[in-house]
Amino acid sequence: SICQRISRMLGPPLRAHSIVGRGSAFCVTVPRSAEGAVAPAAPRAAPVQAGTLSGLRVLCVDNDPEILHGMRALLGRWQVDVATASTVDEALQTAQTHAPHVFLVDYHLHDRLDGLDCLDALQALQSTPFVGALLTADGRPEVQNAARERGYRLLTKPIRPASLRAFLAAHHQASSPPAA
Repeated sequence: SICQRISRMLGPPLRAHSIVGRGSAFCVTVPRSAEGAVAPAAPRAAPVQAGTLSGLRVLCVDNDPEILHGMRALLGRWQVDVATASTVDEALQTAQTHAPHVFLVDYHLHDRLDGLDCLDALQALQSTPFVGALLTADGRPEVQNAARERGYRLLTKPIRPASLRAFLAAHHQASSPPAA
């Protein structure tokens, strides 16, 4: 679904080739530009200001180690205290010792529970309500509705760092005590 969205943005059709047990390849064919034509450089994003999320504890749950590594790196740059888990049971155990403020959980965990049920299990461990976000490339309305009905934010993959930061900052400001 991520590749389909990229293909729709670019215009050309998406081709896919899969071999069971080996993986999938996706291809988008774009027209060759005129020789010598150079696209203007995209403006650089403003550097992220570190420190404003300092003290925020986040638990990321995903079965893909590369995603977890990327989340640790990104959130770490923002001085977020990050814990990660690759299984539901690991998430439940980590939640008890890490005491997260925010849970970021992938929908397709390929585990005994999906991401929504994992968030529900994590909520059952907490003595107070928490902020939970379901991360998914699954754009089906039933997934969106289920997340909303259960009180979780839905963040659609690929997640833009600015959107994730805004989501975390809004929660961090709401949960931080006022300055004296």
